[in-house]
Amino acid sequence: KNGSRFGPWWTIKIVASRAHFFHFLGSLRVAGYPEGFASMANLPRAESMVSTSSTLIIEAEQIRQRYRKLAPHDALEDEKDYKTLVHTIEPSRLAAIFKTKFSADGMCKVGPAGLKEEQARVYFEVYGKNQITPPQKENKWIKLLRMTFTGVFNILLWMCVLAMVVLLVAFDDPEKEVETEMKSGAPGMNSTERELEEAGSDDIVTPILLSVIIVGTAMLQWYTEMLAEDAMEAMQKMQGDKPVPTVRMASSGQRIDQGIDSVNLVPGDVVFLEAGDRVPADVRVLYCTDGMEVDNSALTGESMPEPRVAATEKPTQPPAEARNLAFFGTTVLKGNATCVVHATGDNTFLGKIAQSIKTSYVKSTLEIQIEHFVHFIAVIAVIVGVVSLCVKIFQKAPLADMIQYTACALFSQVPEGLLPTVTISLMFASAEMVKRQVLVRKIDAVETLGCVS
Repeated sequence: KNGSRFGPWWTIKIVASRAHFFHFLGSLRVAGYPEGFASMANLPRAESMVSTSSTLIIEAEQIRQRYRKLAPHDALEDEKDYKTLVHTIEPSRLAAIFKTKFSADGMCKVGPAGLKEEQARVYFEVYGKNQITPPQKENKWIKLLRMTFTGVFNILLWMCVLAMVVLLVAFDDPEKEVETEMKSGAPGMNSTERELEEAGSDDIVTPILLSVIIVGTAMLQWYTEMLAEDAMEAMQKMQGDKPVPTVRMASSGQRIDQGIDSVNLVPGDVVFLEAGDRVPADVRVLYCTDGMEVDNSALTGESMPEPRVAATEKPTQPPAEARNLAFFGTTVLKGNATCVVHATGDNTFLGKIAQSIKTSYVKSTLEIQIEHFVHFIAVIAVIVGVVSLCVKIFQKAPLADMIQYTACALFSQVPEGLLPTVTISLMFASAEMVKRQVLVRKIDAVETLGCVS
């Protein structure tokens, strides 16, 4: 404002990008130091840390601006679909976008190539680890409670249990029970009367037995799914990724060949793949041997191997069908290649699929059929209950008898044995799938798999 360095305050221009704005703020922080940014090393510790943070923000914004050049113009910041133009860009321009270096032949076997170590550290701060964000795991005890007390059919059965308990409490007559006990020992009491009295005492058994069936069925399903999840986690821990052969450069420009864990890869890294390797990230092929093939069945379900080439694709070619791209999670079947990483973690093709699975839930065929069946049974039960109530009203029965007969007529339509029957049947099918080396995380999926032609 005093005009000592920046001039009068009204001469300050509006910057066009956030990067320039942060640069301008950094300049303001060191105002009063004629050497500008060159004097940061001599600043006090607090001011030096602020300036370093500002520099990192500027570099991060510049990286993001360059990375946006790989996406179509209509792509959004939080785009859920996989959109990229990396397969249509020449390697020389890719090197400029990622600030990396390739050899003229694309093999990068000799001479300096890849990112500088300082660049890789900044890129890692911006993009984070090369791993897909795992879904939030539900607490196992909360999962058991959810299986026990939720679901259309479970709710219907619990309503029956609650109604039976309410009827027993509301119409329980202690004097009548004492009179019944005295009569039960009388010698003149016939067998028919004794059976009726015993049937009345058995009413308490029905809600208890039904509750045991519901809880036991939920525990069987919960136990089966927990075993499958534990087995899958154990296998994932056993499948540790081996270090990926990568080339980077020192600050002096000297070539550094090293093996880097796949989680530490960043866009711009130059990696080497050979037959049998798992592709550690979404990569663009710079060079490959003739006849190179990859297995994309993990993404597309297509069992036939697909060829890969290093040639640049046409702009009209979709990235999922580009032959110069290899995707995270797929496997190299034949040949070897030199590639540049262009997407990591949640930005990969597999990461986009994982995000879409998290945000959308599709009911299985079995869930749809059971829900339809429960709605149908509920309508029938209500109709039967209303008809029974009308009959008792016509007979001018007492209020207690009217409610009891109506409730019994309504609840008798509910098939209490359906839930354990379906669950146990799916458990047998899941056990059969284990013999075929298939783990089923949700037993409902067994029935859906049976619908596949």
